[in-house]
Amino acid sequence: MKKYLVLIVILGLFATPLLAQTADMPNPRAKMNMMMQKHSQQGHEMMKQGPNEKGKHMGFPFWMAEELELTDDQINKIDDYQDDSRKLSISLNADIDKLQIDEENTMQDENYKQARNIIDQIFLKKATLAKERITLKENIMSVLTDDQNAKLKALYKSKFQNHPAKHPEWHK
Repeated sequence: MKKYLVLIVILGLFATPLLAQTADMPNPRAKMNMMMQKHSQQGHEMMKQGPNEKGKHMGFPFWMAEELELTDDQINKIDDYQDDSRKLSISLNADIDKLQIDEENTMQDENYKQARNIIDQIFLKKATLAKERITLKENIMSVLTDDQNAKLKALYKSKFQNHPAKHPEWHK
């Protein structure tokens, strides 16, 4: 259960900025559906948003691929980085879950020294997980050209310009 909660939180961190929109912006899902059809015809199968497809990965918003004019090679590299990151995240979360079971057992056995050691291991794995998110973003950004990075920043800036969390009243 905790593994799913951690996974949901991580996905939420990546997905929240992508899903936030203001009332004056068009519906992004309609545009995304059109883009999926177009790119599917062009051979970008990983951009599909089906339940078992690669487009649902955390990290890079593949629906922006057309606007950023990504090449097939760039898309494949980004997709590979996301696959590797996702595999590592799944492995780390499984290790964390196992260690939490061990911690509960040592606490029941009143072996507090061992419980402290297990807690240290858990937080080392959580730190590795957090650093992996940074590494993923760094790897994705390294694939993009300077122009694509600038376009991506402009897209994010325009998309989140009127975001409630960035509203001046929130920062008083």
